[in-house]
Amino acid sequence: MKKKLVRMMPYRNSSRFYNEGETQQKGFVLDVFCMFLGSFVYRFRKAFRDSWVAKSEPIERSKQLAITWIGHSTFLIQVGGFNILTDPVFGNVSWFFPRIFPPGIPFNKLPSIDVVLLSHNHRDHMECASLLALKRSREPHVVVPLGNKSWFCNCNFKQVTELNWWEQKEIVFSDDSNMNLRLTFLPAKHWSQRGIFDKNRSLWGSWMIECNGYTIYFAGDSTYSKHFTLIAQEFPRADVVLLPIGPCEPRSWLKHSHMDSQEAGQAFLDLKAKHFIPMHWGTFNFGAEPFDLPIKRLKMWWDNNTDRLSTKIIHLPKVGQRICF
Repeated sequence: MKKKLVRMMPYRNSSRFYNEGETQQKGFVLDVFCMFLGSFVYRFRKAFRDSWVAKSEPIERSKQLAITWIGHSTFLIQVGGFNILTDPVFGNVSWFFPRIFPPGIPFNKLPSIDVVLLSHNHRDHMECASLLALKRSREPHVVVPLGNKSWFCNCNFKQVTELNWWEQKEIVFSDDSNMNLRLTFLPAKHWSQRGIFDKNRSLWGSWMIECNGYTIYFAGDSTYSKHFTLIAQEFPRADVVLLPIGPCEPRSWLKHSHMDSQEAGQAFLDLKAKHFIPMHWGTFNFGAEPFDLPIKRLKMWWDNNTDRLSTKIIHLPKVGQRICF
């Protein structure tokens, strides 16, 4: 008998979303204040930062899979002739959290963007200035979690699709190839908030991207939970996964909303994928840690688990580096 698949669905109480087993979360202001204080001591230490920058000219389009890390959770994913941009942030989150590295591709060097994927509405994933600049220059199709469409409609975006977990959107390329892009919005364990009064009024999540025989998983922002195993049950052959690995410290409160490097490694194993690309590290000073601590810990985890990783491949792109598959 075929095993019945279990789908995790978002919890909703009145107009707010919750993670499974939670009834409330810490205040937004307290989180930001703690992150600022914890990161302050490290933001002036600049040793070895240049070694994590790679300059490359973006290609206009690609049928095969090419992924360029622009920084933080912003990737240019090129596949099947589509140009996809994830969580576009090209500026500073705020004066509290300036960028360590400039964007790996300057905004004015981006190729024409067809699709923008948004994982949630935190300011380090949904930056208004970058989105409005994309609208003015390219007018992409924006695909967003439940509860975020109204912002884009108020800003006069023409193509906006809003999805709940496990819902899909298919987009057909407009040239003679008729290439299909399938986007599935999937669970994550996180939260949402942009202002004082809108905590958890919109959903958060992750994305599976399927096109031209490739399957790419973009995790957005999440702590570790069973949703990675559930996703692997429905998508058993993800080729590439993009997983957050920071901020790491202090774990006592970051563990409720962010994976550290070791947890991201376990999520990679849960997803049964071939290629691992880390993200959500090094671009902003968010945690009480040096900017490269998450990647150092990930390397250590990988070296300590080679017996389980003999058929797996890890990629550690520099900011601006393009990886082709």
